[in-house]
Amino acid sequence: MLVITRVRKDPEVRRTELIDAALELFCSAGYEKTMITDIVKKAGVAKGTFYYYFPTKEAVLEAICTRWDTELAASFRLKGRQGTALSKLQAFILQLTFPGQLDVLFDKLWEEKQFNLLYQIWQQETETVFNPLLADLIRQGNREGTMHAACINETLVFFWSTLECLWEALYLREPSEVLRNKVKIAEAILERILGIEEGALQLSVAWP
Repeated sequence: MLVITRVRKDPEVRRTELIDAALELFCSAGYEKTMITDIVKKAGVAKGTFYYYFPTKEAVLEAICTRWDTELAASFRLKGRQGTALSKLQAFILQLTFPGQLDVLFDKLWEEKQFNLLYQIWQQETETVFNPLLADLIRQGNREGTMHAACINETLVFFWSTLECLWEALYLREPSEVLRNKVKIAEAILERILGIEEGALQLSVAWP
């Protein structure tokens, strides 16, 4: 008598497989063209399994971004344990501009004009993953005397607005001279809002 044993995977392993399958399809076919049926077929699971972990296609997209952001934040915390607040800030901004697989995904979403979805996910990620990290960094700078930012939450709103200008310039591959000018302006703005001594912040970005 033939007995078929069903292989049961750890829930976190199964969830990761669905995220990996969705990421690959979103990057190749695009977010709009990828259906949930495509994701489950690639992951080799039933459709009900997908809904056990994710209520919607948008939810798995959010999970992709959360995983990347969480890994980046964890890596940054590990590497920057001994640094000054200023050196940590410079390293954090540089790390955010490094190209990666998520850039391919964002390019697809941009091409599909999914601006509201992009903005919604990014806002959620900055508030839950990056802002606590940056708040700790600013508090450290305040203690060290290299930063003087009283209203940290409000300051972070302007911090992200400044970085968005740099990301747009990098994404649009603006001329090097223009990008250098924008980096200098960003340095001046961040020094002002964080209470950093003029000329002390030296930003580096991953040039296209």
